[in-house]
Amino acid sequence: MPNCAQLSKNLALAACQNSAPGLEAELVLINFDDVDRTQSVVTGNVISDLVLKTGKTGYHYTSEKNAFEGDSPLNKGTYRTGFNHSLILRAFLKNQNVKDEINALAKSRFIAVTKNKDTVSGETKFEVYGWENGLELSDLSAPTTDGDGVIYTITIATGENQRESELPKSFYKTSVDATQTAYEALYDEQ
Repeated sequence: MPNCAQLSKNLALAACQNSAPGLEAELVLINFDDVDRTQSVVTGNVISDLVLKTGKTGYHYTSEKNAFEGDSPLNKGTYRTGFNHSLILRAFLKNQNVKDEINALAKSRFIAVTKNKDTVSGETKFEVYGWENGLELSDLSAPTTDGDGVIYTITIATGENQRESELPKSFYKTSVDATQTAYEALYDEQ
C-alpha cells in the first residue's frame, strides 16, 4: 500500500496576483455510470481525458452570475480521512423542465465538472466533483417567497457514509483552450 500521507512538495501558498474565488455559473453533470473509467486518463489528482461511454452525454446547467458554489470540507474519520464534495446550484426559473430535472436528480448519482472563476492557474480552471463515489441530491429548498428571485436552491453532495479520498480532481488537457474544448464535448446542446 502506498504511503498517501507523506508530504512531498515545497509550496508557495500565495502569489502576487489575486485569485478570483468562486465558480462560473455553468457546469456539466454526468450520470456516474456513463463515465468510461477504463478509457479516461487520470494521473494523480488530474484528469486529462474524461471519456464517456458510447452514446452517453453530459448535461449542461447554467444560471445567474454567482449562483453556483462549491465546497470540499475535510471529513476526519476514526480510520480514514476523506473529503465531502458539495455544490449549491440556484435556479431562477420555475417550469416543468426544471422540476422534472430536480426529480431526476433525487434518484440519480452523477459527477459534476465545474469551471472556476480563477484564471491565475489554468491547470485548476476546471474541476471534477464526485469522481470516486459520485454526488447525489442532498438538500432542496423551494420557498415560495424569495426577494432575490431564487426559486430552488439545489444542493448536490457526496452521499451519506461515503467520502472522496481527495479534493475535487482537476480536469486539464494541454492548455486551458484544449480543456475548454474537451469540456464542451462532454454535453450536447440540444
